[in-house]
Amino acid sequence: MIRNLLLLIFACFATMAEAQNQKGTFSIKPMVGVNISSLGSPTIEDFYHTKVRFTAGAETEYGVNNWLGLSLGLMYSQQGAKVDGSVALVQMLENDEVLYSESQMDGYLHADYLNIPMMAHVYIPAIRGLFINAGIQMGFLVNDRMTADVLTASQTIKLSSLQPNSGWYVDNFNSNPTHLTSAVVTQNNVCKSVDFGIPLGLSYEFKNVSLDARYYFGLTQIDKTENPDTAKNRYFSITLGYRFHL
Repeated sequence: MIRNLLLLIFACFATMAEAQNQKGTFSIKPMVGVNISSLGSPTIEDFYHTKVRFTAGAETEYGVNNWLGLSLGLMYSQQGAKVDGSVALVQMLENDEVLYSESQMDGYLHADYLNIPMMAHVYIPAIRGLFINAGIQMGFLVNDRMTADVLTASQTIKLSSLQPNSGWYVDNFNSNPTHLTSAVVTQNNVCKSVDFGIPLGLSYEFKNVSLDARYYFGLTQIDKTENPDTAKNRYFSITLGYRFHL
């Protein structure tokens, strides 16, 4: 009776450990899925919006023991954001004048990376196939491009004709005729070449098929244009993978 009970307990633990590597073994997991990406930017509210793009790659995992694995991955990751918002600019001129302009932008920022995630995978014995992922990630920019339709309204204002109260540029701008221009703007080389951040996520695996969900918190200010913003990469990825034991 005792021997049968011990065999049953051993079989339960072996079944729960099927979803991860055994201690001292390796596996490789190709993955493919989508990114829901944007840029975190506290200085420009409601300027960057989410867009859906593609990601694919693979991770190699080493089983430290039956509840912990360490992995190194390589992922091709399409990121960026939808650009939809306005930017104001005030430029001081000669002869007691100031040039005030507002540009309304509608377009996309595409930024493609080769990401290298280094992750720890903590398996939850109570729920077969469920594990938590956390680690660090380096990203190397492959290419980037921003394309947008830009509508700009501008006006030269005499400072002596205005009262210096709150919002005085905008009040005068909105109450007087303005000069309007429109253009399609395409700009490359707008992002820094290296990105660093923290990925966190949750995965579920059944018969070697894995569904993975991760959120990436970028820590690098990636914008390197003439007027850099504090934009940082943010994306939520959902991938489907298959584990091959080596």
